Amino acid sequence: MLFVWIGFIKPGSETISQEVNAQSNEFLSQPYLKIHSVGPLCDESGRRAGMMLTFEAVDRDAAQAFVDGSPYKKAGLYDQYHLYEYRDEIG
Repeated sequence: MLFVWIGFIKPGSETISQEVNAQSNEFLSQPYLKIHSVGPLCDESGRRAGMMLTFEAVDRDAAQAFVDGSPYKKAGLYDQYHLYEYRDEIG
């Protein structure tokens, strides 16, 4: 199953510490789930406003367990975040 996880960064938290970025790189390098894409969501001024991750998991519980380990989430950088099942219709 495909999932999309979107986290919106709290105002004032746009600058991410090197430590959290390093933890995030390690988190995303895990070999268990296939990650299709990951990257920042930017507002109209080009400032980082959030992150989006598209990945495969066997079910919603596995997807939730994965995103619960997000270093950005653990560091309290998100104002809000959401996990969605994604159904690709074209592509």
